[in-house]
Amino acid sequence: MDIKPIRTPEDYQLVLEMIDDLWTSKENTKDYDRFEILTLLIENYEREKWPIDLAHPIEALKYYMQQDGASIEDLGAILGDLTLARKILDKVVPLTLPVIYQLYKHWKYPPVSFLNPYKLISDPVGEGLP
Repeated sequence: MDIKPIRTPEDYQLVLEMIDDLWTSKENTKDYDRFEILTLLIENYEREKWPIDLAHPIEALKYYMQQDGASIEDLGAILGDLTLARKILDKVVPLTLPVIYQLYKHWKYPPVSFLNPYKLISDPVGEGLP
């Protein structure tokens, strides 16, 4: 196997073409092994060349809840406080580690989705942060 790291856009294009030829390889064959190795090289190059930022934590939470059909009331029940759930979704109070843990414990939402820093807005009712 004559495989080398992807260092340039030309290398990247060449590996994409190589993978195209190996796409239908059968498992447990040399061609399939080559396919897997080239795929890993592509993943690594793309991750370094075009890193993807984490989503906004609150938008990620809203997305997960929408996908699961979960309501704000469901979030409030998990957190034991509907007002807290509203304030989190309104970006008035931050997601804390205990809250992130509850999201993982009850809904299996990946904690990394909520670790990107974000700014809070002013409390619309003037209560301030708890």
